[in-house]
Amino acid sequence: MIEKNWQELIKPSKIQIDAGNDPKRKATIVVEPLERGFGLTLGNALRRVLLSSLQGAAIVGMKAEGVVHEFSSLEGVREDVTDIILNLKAVVVKLGSGERKRVTVDIEGPCEVTAGMLEENADIEYFFF
Repeated sequence: MIEKNWQELIKPSKIQIDAGNDPKRKATIVVEPLERGFGLTLGNALRRVLLSSLQGAAIVGMKAEGVVHEFSSLEGVREDVTDIILNLKAVVVKLGSGERKRVTVDIEGPCEVTAGMLEENADIEYFFF
């Protein structure tokens, strides 16, 4: 019975890769024909492999005095820690070297804190959208 399932399985006969407008960033991969439901399975596997192979820099953590967990709130701060973390994740970082860097923000008194206040470093560029 199992052999019959594998023998009758529709196997792809066409694999086509088309570069998009920006070949370094976009491509369309066509694999056909496929059994019902296999497209989603293959697409998810391909997406996960490609995403895990990407190299780059990002803000991966934060530490603040008086914060026990991400659902904490800070006295005198309008946003809770979850919102602050989401705002930090939106900052695009370009790192010149491949090694980890620690960046600090020193804040005193009442003020609006922005990603532009992140410590400047010759090795790090920040992009805000």
